[in-house]
Amino acid sequence: MKVDMARIRVLGTLGAGLVIGALLLVSSTSGATGNKQAANDTGRAAFKGNCASCHGADGAGTPLGRSLQAPDLRSAEVQRKSDGDLAQTITDGRGDMPSFKRTLSAEQVHAVIDYIRKLATN
Repeated sequence: MKVDMARIRVLGTLGAGLVIGALLLVSSTSGATGNKQAANDTGRAAFKGNCASCHGADGAGTPLGRSLQAPDLRSAEVQRKSDGDLAQTITDGRGDMPSFKRTLSAEQVHAVIDYIRKLATN
């Protein structure tokens, strides 16, 4: 049997490329999952430290928050607001709600918004 070395080299190169590509895909997917978890943790921590005293741990509101007319963050009214509208409210404040412009970074504000979105699904 005659062995075609050029064909073996091409197939070997293609196989190595596929293996490397698969490893990169798995690596980037696990990195994205890790980044998503870090964002979830950031949102949860920022919410707990800055929002939960009025909005409650579950977003439904505390007695203090209800007395200040803080909305139920799980409500359809809040959930249908755009991320931009929510970011502006968090950043600038509204009514009795204070501004968090100097307290939360833009990354934290977006993480809080993601967290608020998840409150409606729990």
